[in-house]
Amino acid sequence: MQTVTGEVPTTTPGPGEPSSTTSEELPGAGPEIMSFLFEPAVLNEAGTAQPVAVVSADVVELTLEHEGVELWSGPPPLSWSFAATSSAASDGVYTFVLTARDGEGQATTAQAKLWVSLPASGTEKCVFEEDAGSGWLTAVEYGSDALVVAGALAKPSLEATLWRLDPNSCQPQAGYPWAISQWTASPLVMPPSQAVGLTIDELGRMAIAANLGSGLARRPYVAVLSPQGALEWEHVGPVGETYSGIAAAPGRIVVVGEKLVNEMPPQYDGLVESFDLEGTLLWSDVLAAPLPGDDWDDQFNSFDEHPRAVTWHEDGNVLVVVGERHVFENNDKFVRAFSAQYNANGAVLAAWTSSGLDSSDDGLSTATSCGGSIVAGGWVQDGNTARTPATRWLDVMGNGGGKRRLDALKDTSIRGIACDREEKFSAAASNDTAAFALGFRTSDDPFVFKLNLAGTTLNATDCDTRGFCVVTGLKGARAWARVHHP
Repeated sequence: MQTVTGEVPTTTPGPGEPSSTTSEELPGAGPEIMSFLFEPAVLNEAGTAQPVAVVSADVVELTLEHEGVELWSGPPPLSWSFAATSSAASDGVYTFVLTARDGEGQATTAQAKLWVSLPASGTEKCVFEEDAGSGWLTAVEYGSDALVVAGALAKPSLEATLWRLDPNSCQPQAGYPWAISQWTASPLVMPPSQAVGLTIDELGRMAIAANLGSGLARRPYVAVLSPQGALEWEHVGPVGETYSGIAAAPGRIVVVGEKLVNEMPPQYDGLVESFDLEGTLLWSDVLAAPLPGDDWDDQFNSFDEHPRAVTWHEDGNVLVVVGERHVFENNDKFVRAFSAQYNANGAVLAAWTSSGLDSSDDGLSTATSCGGSIVAGGWVQDGNTARTPATRWLDVMGNGGGKRRLDALKDTSIRGIACDREEKFSAAASNDTAAFALGFRTSDDPFVFKLNLAGTTLNATDCDTRGFCVVTGLKGARAWARVHHP
């Protein structure tokens, strides 16, 4: 796909104005353009429009131009698309010129217009609300043909549950919601359970990370389902371990969470595990202090590590784990953000822990790849003050102390972050009583939009290939999701 660059026209189409024109043959021309138009001729939301031309049989080459800039050239048929991404980037009336040449070099031209008028960024496209039982959504992923969301639903027992929604209407596909008790026969899978992570692997299958049970007796669970919802494989871990995030990497599924190492008081080490596409455990690592860069040790294992999310960074060929950990500084214990990088075979390549530059305590809850960078979202908190959102751009070594964005939204943290087609960010920021759907470009720009979604709690976000983004969580006591325009 290619998009048109350059200054966007500000004119609007006039009533009855034609979407295409007839060809104007040059003197002595042999070739003919019978018709030239765009399908569709008007774009009212993000998407693509294709130029379609009918030309005479003697045409050997077509050239498509916009404002004197060549966009595509080759033999018939035309194989180029216009991609409208957002109102700010794409609105306008575009005039394209098509030139057709025959084997003797004779040429003829024709024009076609395309009108683009998109809703403002953040405008609601559709909303999903589960009307059967109470529950919530904790994870979301756009697939090739569905918007997949996961969480928990009580009907009446609380179960890890999956939904496949139509990406344009937010309506559930037939057969959904689909609960864990419907896809598994394992005697170890007993309610209560809840999904905490979701990814789609290279085969298009849905991989769900969940936790079974409650309290300190919880145990981790991962399942891979076909696009039709059939169980491909599943894994149940031991009591005292839990999962918090999941990601797909080439040839494998990676989950992160924590391992209970002491009950009185509860103390935790991080946990990272990798499975191949058939469900075989490839490697498992306990993430504990000291990490690379620590200048202190944890002789009695009294400092917690809490991985919250994992993502595959294709450019760096590394797995990036982010979360929160306890550190000892100035004879006191603080909660600090950290990142750790693994290669695909489970070796720790680097680690970074916040130094408290922005606040006494901070943490990371989510991460995404965007434009070759890893961007993580979380929170900062100074002493007993309320938390506020933080976004950190991690460098090649996972260091998040350089480029960062701090937003003054009291008592709120970023729980989900995603990158859209224009490399803008969609963030789900929330606490237990308030939630914001946020859009921004980089560390210093104002919000593209900041939507206070009253009565909701947000946990996750994702964006599709067109640029539409979704935030998910709950509204009241119901599982809820909202898709917005890019």
